[in-house]
Amino acid sequence: MKSYLAGMIFLGLFSMTATAQNRAIGLRLGDPSGITFKQYTGSNNALEINVGRTYTFNLNGLYDAQFIDWYSTNNFLYSNFQYLGFTSTTPMSVQVHYLIQKSISKVVDEPVSGLVWYYGLGGQARLQSYTYNYRYQLTGSNQWYNATSRRLTNVDIGADAILGLEYTLKDVPLSLSLDVTVFVEVLDEPFRVWLQNGLGVKYRF
Repeated sequence: MKSYLAGMIFLGLFSMTATAQNRAIGLRLGDPSGITFKQYTGSNNALEINVGRTYTFNLNGLYDAQFIDWYSTNNFLYSNFQYLGFTSTTPMSVQVHYLIQKSISKVVDEPVSGLVWYYGLGGQARLQSYTYNYRYQLTGSNQWYNATSRRLTNVDIGADAILGLEYTLKDVPLSLSLDVTVFVEVLDEPFRVWLQNGLGVKYRF
C-alpha cells in the first residue's frame, strides 16, 4: 500500500512538473560552478541566477603583479625581499542574467523540439580574500624572515553578456545548457575582460 501511494505521489508530481515547468533549478560546471535558478517569465524570456565558485586567479599572475604594488605602497624599506605566493579563500560569484530565447525548429534540415538558443545581459559580482606570503632581509643581515600580509579582499563587479543553447528533454523535465559569457569589470579593475563558459543541467518544475 505504501509503495502504491508513493508511486501515485511521484506520478502526480511528475505530471505537474511536466505541464508547468515555469521554473528550474540545477547545477552548473564552469565559471562559476554552483547552483542555478531560472524563472521562465514568458515563452521567449527568462531570468537566471547563478551562485557558486568562480575561477581562482592563481594561474594568470594577477596577484603576483598586485603584490609588487602592495609592497611598494607600504614602504617597508627592507634591504631585500622575495614574493612566495598567496593563500586565499574560495572565490565566490553571483551572476544575474535577463535572457531572450529563440526556438530552433531544425538542425541540418532535421526537425527538432525543445531546443532554443538564447542571449542576454546582466551583472556579476565576485569576492575573494587572500594574504601574500613573502620573506625579507634587514639591512646588514643575511638572514631571511618570513612574513604574511594582512588579509585583503578583492571584489570584482561588472556587466556581462551571455550566449547559449538549451535543450529540454521531451519526456523528462530536465534541461541541458551550454553557454559563453563575456564579463567586463567596472570595479575594481575597469574594463578588464574575462571570458567564461559553462555546462548546466536543470530540473524544471
